[in-house]
Amino acid sequence: MISVKDLVVKFDQQTILDHLSFEIPKGAKAAVKGLSGSGKSTLLNVLLGFVIPDSGDMSIAGYAVHPDSIQQIRAQVAWLPQQLNLPLDKVQDLFSLPFLFSRNKALRPAEEEITAIFEAFRLETSLLHKSLSEISGGQKQRVALAACVLLKRPLLLLDEPTAALDTVTKQAIMDYLFRLPDLTILALSHDPDWLARSQQVITLGSDSTLNLGSA
Repeated sequence: MISVKDLVVKFDQQTILDHLSFEIPKGAKAAVKGLSGSGKSTLLNVLLGFVIPDSGDMSIAGYAVHPDSIQQIRAQVAWLPQQLNLPLDKVQDLFSLPFLFSRNKALRPAEEEITAIFEAFRLETSLLHKSLSEISGGQKQRVALAACVLLKRPLLLLDEPTAALDTVTKQAIMDYLFRLPDLTILALSHDPDWLARSQQVITLGSDSTLNLGSA
């Protein structure tokens, strides 16, 4: 699903990622960990086409990561950033946002799908009628994650997906996501529970070296 070979990224003559290479097969649940400044967010931004690397070869779902193919790649990806600073009023607005884009309008889920995933994520569907200012950061994170999952894209990119969750809710989220066999996940995470559940852990050090391990 994801192939990265000899990826090099530099900012202002500083090397952020230095000849990084890894392969993540379809359906794998992978995580990236590392100290602040080790290049975790940079890696996601490169995969999403927001940052152009200095060198290296990358592909997602068979498409080379390149400006000419980035729209095809993004059609394969659902992405949830850690911070959700969006100019929205209602929880329904947050949930519905991904389905407003023209390529996603036909993907809007049925009510029973929404109810089922909200239940799995320990959310009440009545939250959809509330103001965003009335709910917690963890609830916002779960509402947005539910929308991402219901897009049914083959690849899910996540940035610290459990940062605002209590232990019980975190386990419920992991149980749901990790049992989806065809969904590939690449998550930036410091959470030891998430890392332990991941089949593949990519460790970025201060010198951007790579270690691979299996949980």
